[in-house]
Amino acid sequence: MPIRHPLRLAAAVGLGLVTAAAAAAAASDTATFDLAVSGVHVGTVTLRAEEADGRYAAASKITPSALVGAMTGYAFDGRSSGVIDAEGRVSPVRFAANSSSPRAKRRTEIEWDGATPTRVSVEPPRRHAPDPARVVGALDPVSAGFALLRDAAPDEICDTSLDVFDGSRRSRLSLAEPVPADGGFTCAGVYARLEGEAHTMSAGGSYPFTLVFVPNGDGLMRLERVETRTRFGPAVIRRRG
Repeated sequence: MPIRHPLRLAAAVGLGLVTAAAAAAAASDTATFDLAVSGVHVGTVTLRAEEADGRYAAASKITPSALVGAMTGYAFDGRSSGVIDAEGRVSPVRFAANSSSPRAKRRTEIEWDGATPTRVSVEPPRRHAPDPARVVGALDPVSAGFALLRDAAPDEICDTSLDVFDGSRRSRLSLAEPVPADGGFTCAGVYARLEGEAHTMSAGGSYPFTLVFVPNGDGLMRLERVETRTRFGPAVIRRRG
């Protein structure tokens, strides 16, 4: 059974979103999410974030289960750091990631000057990649998760969109307004690839998903899980604990 597509969802939806949802957490926190497809565990997403004095550092790691890893060779380990302005806007300074897929093992590094990527290194290089000069204002995947999914007040979650640049492609994460549900909120979202190479394990360009937030006990909402559907059945990325 080809489980590569669900793992790609963890990379696409996840990297743009949960992967660094990272950092979703508080000033200093670590969280682990389990990825399951039709009830079968296929991998974990570990997220870590620190925030202090107007700066942040976030990291995310996708580790497939032994079976999926043997079938796909997929893995991801990324880190990002940057600054947070007085309005809470996130601006990355540096992003670095190691990833592997059936095609290749890659090292990606991006550096910014303000909103503009000034140095982009992808080794081995892609045949097609966006011009960095055209992705002004985009965030790397880990910073995007940090910006969108930190614990926040109910009126500050979702209802927004932003562009994501990972060195190989430009994508967009769009989140609708939060809807009350079971004591928390759900948000409908779409991940869309705008330009650059198709992802290794799927040529699709757009993926709908649902975010589920629950109270964290401090009056804020915390990401609890991400739900989507694949041709193998429902896929759920669920926070442990």
